[in-house]
Amino acid sequence: MKISDDQLDKLLASQTAQDMKSLLALRHMVPSLHQASRLRQHLVSLGAAKHIRLGIVHTYTSELLEPWLHFSAALNQLSLDVYHASYGTTVQEASSDSGLAKHAPDLTLLLLTREDLHPAFQIPAACIKATDKQEIQAQAQQALGGLVRQFRASIPGHIVVTILPGQSSPGLGLYDVMAEQSESHWWNCIKADLAGHLRAQYSGVSYLDLDQLVTQTGRGNFFDARLWFSSAFPFSPQGALAVSNAVSTLAASIHLPKAKVIVVDADNTLWGGVIGEDGMNGIALGQEYPGRAFVEFQKRLMSLQQRGFILALCSKNNPDDLNEVLRNHPHQLLKEAHFAAQRVNWLPKPDNLRAIAAELNLGLDSFIFVDDSDYECSAVRHSLPEVEVIQVPSRPAEIPSCLDALARLEIVSLTEEDLEKTAMYAQERMRKSQLEALTDTGGSIDDYLRSLNMKMTVHRDDLTSVTRLAQLTQKTNQFNLTTRRYSEKDLAEMIGSENFSVYHFSLADNFGNSGIVGLAIVELGASGRARLDTFLMSCRVIGRMAEQAFLVTIAEDLVARGVTELAAEYIPTRKNVLVERFLPDNGFQQADDGGYLLSLGSSVGNASDPGRNIPITVEGPV
Repeated sequence: MKISDDQLDKLLASQTAQDMKSLLALRHMVPSLHQASRLRQHLVSLGAAKHIRLGIVHTYTSELLEPWLHFSAALNQLSLDVYHASYGTTVQEASSDSGLAKHAPDLTLLLLTREDLHPAFQIPAACIKATDKQEIQAQAQQALGGLVRQFRASIPGHIVVTILPGQSSPGLGLYDVMAEQSESHWWNCIKADLAGHLRAQYSGVSYLDLDQLVTQTGRGNFFDARLWFSSAFPFSPQGALAVSNAVSTLAASIHLPKAKVIVVDADNTLWGGVIGEDGMNGIALGQEYPGRAFVEFQKRLMSLQQRGFILALCSKNNPDDLNEVLRNHPHQLLKEAHFAAQRVNWLPKPDNLRAIAAELNLGLDSFIFVDDSDYECSAVRHSLPEVEVIQVPSRPAEIPSCLDALARLEIVSLTEEDLEKTAMYAQERMRKSQLEALTDTGGSIDDYLRSLNMKMTVHRDDLTSVTRLAQLTQKTNQFNLTTRRYSEKDLAEMIGSENFSVYHFSLADNFGNSGIVGLAIVELGASGRARLDTFLMSCRVIGRMAEQAFLVTIAEDLVARGVTELAAEYIPTRKNVLVERFLPDNGFQQADDGGYLLSLGSSVGNASDPGRNIPITVEGPV
């Protein structure tokens, strides 16, 4: 939809980039290039943006994307430095002395066509023999894999692969879905194979499915045949904006602070109306409008949970009334078990958010707060500026998609730990209950820790876990000695190098397995010396002596490999005060230069009691 003058004025009044992005998305508005330029100027005036170097390698015209890329980057609080490779120099750019390599991109965008994968794609799929399709599919995967391998070996940063969709409908028309030779079915199989191969074989590589954007936008709105035939540029303004939004959203999800928790209100958010006034039969939640819009929003929240985000509930309500909906309403999809934490009371919501953050042991800057009330949203913005606040739209039909435009809710990987987060927090509540029960009967913390029957499994140089390890470096702030951030490519290179050892651990106990929650990177030097580059641990296992067990295990492994001295440093940040004393408390001596040194011939552990027993059984490194 084009933007009227009144709508443009409203957009130019936006106080944040996210406000403008959300409004554009909810109203499906597409600015003209002139309007996009004015909007971008306003976004730049709102404050600092993170600088990103983008490299574009293309086999069709890419330069006409640039104004849309800069606009969508500003919407995502980014500023771009863009390098366009020369037309058709795909293989040449995948070398260490190319212009792209010298640009040192944070993100490389590969704009490819189907014909780049195999010459058979130059003819309609319906004309290709069924007996040839399997071989063509395998060769296409091989061609793309070989190309990505070259880029991955020479080019830093994240790589995004795209393949231009067909600009016309399937050759067999409306019958295509019924046909044994279905073009759309074959292409979907090819994409699944390509994406699966990239996921399994390469770190720091994403496949951006432009077919999904065509579905959202409509083929007639996405492409511009006149530009394609005259300039080899396929996109209409709406298509160019859709592609640019997707690319900049991926860049933001990689390089901006990660969201971890979505805290939602209940009344007029999870359902229409107020449960305390309207009762179970009076709230809007069901198959009729507007109730079905709230059901759809709950489905979206459940999907976000499957991306690895934690859901929490914060509502001013009578707990009994609210629990009646969660437990017994026939159309209520989100149940108590879906929420890692709940605060249902009449306290100020900023206070409840602080309490939820303390319970989950997560920083408030990782919170997204969703509420319908002007007052509550303003109160949280004022008291907790680090929390991102999303006000639910007043139109019920717009509520289901109100979180769709948040780049911080996009992901570029999905691990087993992501899928199990809510269950892990439920396990943590059971641990706390056991601790309270023990202390109430006179038991000590040591008694509690021993009662957990903890078992730690330590791995060294495990390439299969590189996605999760990169996540840990990007997300862990509190228990992190140096807060160095590493990509999957960085970690894969360290794991494959003789100069580094990369350790990680998981921790299991009576209540379950934490998954991979700790990481250490050791740089190996000469003459029996090594340096602790990174030592971090998820906040989920703080307070169980896992850090000491992990450090002792690493030290013992290094000693067995001939290391006699381990250097380390603490780089203070606003968030990692928790580890300020970790090194001296565990036997490290501070040097004149401010760093720390541990002689591995001495005991490792608490400096005042180095021989104390750690109640954790350790297996590994394996």
